[in-house]
Amino acid sequence: MSESLVEVTFALDDLSLDEYERQEFAKKLLKQLREQGDAETVERTDDLSSEVGTKGGIDKLVGALTAEIKFDKVIGFFNFVGEKFGEKPIEVHVKIGDREVTIKGSGEKAIAQAKQAAIDLQAALRGDVANG
Repeated sequence: MSESLVEVTFALDDLSLDEYERQEFAKKLLKQLREQGDAETVERTDDLSSEVGTKGGIDKLVGALTAEIKFDKVIGFFNFVGEKFGEKPIEVHVKIGDREVTIKGSGEKAIAQAKQAAIDLQAALRGDVANG
């Protein structure tokens, strides 16, 4: 991943939904995010903890998506995702370079925190580059 890209992994964190419901939400959101266009890539998230050889290699996490977004499009991306999640519980993982943060919470509040985390991580990364 290039340092100019923000990697965001997110999923519904609603235990009242079964795997099928979470997967259907993610499938619909995946299509919408690809059409929306702020993300460079959007894919179902690989389950790196799955054992090699099971189900053809790498499994996918149920209902989780990973997107790579150019930093100048992060605000629009998070605004769009926030609208789609509403007040549903969400877990968001934001990574820029070697820095990352995970946020759990309800929809728009968690998205706002993730948006701010991306801004803070980018600023910290720029500070590291400037400081040498």
